[in-house]
Amino acid sequence: MIPHSSPSLSSADCVSITFEFQKRDTKNDTITQHQSGDKLLCPVKVWASIVGRIRSYKFSTSSSTVNTYQFSESGKTHTFTGAELLKRLRFATTSIGSESLGFTAKEVGLHSARSGAAMAMYLAHVPVFTIMLLGGWSSDAFLHYIRKQVKEFSNGIRSKMIQHKHFFTIPSSSSKDPRMSNNPLNLACCNKHGHSFKDTVRPLASVFH
Repeated sequence: MIPHSSPSLSSADCVSITFEFQKRDTKNDTITQHQSGDKLLCPVKVWASIVGRIRSYKFSTSSSTVNTYQFSESGKTHTFTGAELLKRLRFATTSIGSESLGFTAKEVGLHSARSGAAMAMYLAHVPVFTIMLLGGWSSDAFLHYIRKQVKEFSNGIRSKMIQHKHFFTIPSSSSKDPRMSNNPLNLACCNKHGHSFKDTVRPLASVFH
């Protein structure tokens, strides 16, 4: 454990963040992130910087929140709101330009960071349950953040699909199996039993092999 007052705080192996309350009613949920080795995109260095900045404020306490900011000109302390953060994110997006980013400021929201993080983990082949746990999702709602239109989304899938050119299903002896010739749901032989395609509940496609 390294105290917040330590000058070597940014050299810690990892940082643990505890969310006291979340909208899904989960309390005191702790998430740990490790050093990434990147000079900019490192959770330990980022949080050490946030802690150091807030501790440098004259009137800061151990209860000061991470969205606290002090204006250098007036010395007044301000707490950023979600609306203000969104405004600054969109301003930064406009400054960089849609030509470089590939999207406009209007397409940026407060959940854009969550979407980007989920997509980055998915492309890195992080297990789905890990993405859910780290992102604080208790359901498959995180799938809304996975953008299938991303070019790298389907990278390598086609080559994997043709690894097994033939695959066989072991026949079943159960009369309830729609692959059996005496089952009315078997589209291939439904006419033999006096049934028409409209009598079946299966789509008009070959879904059984």
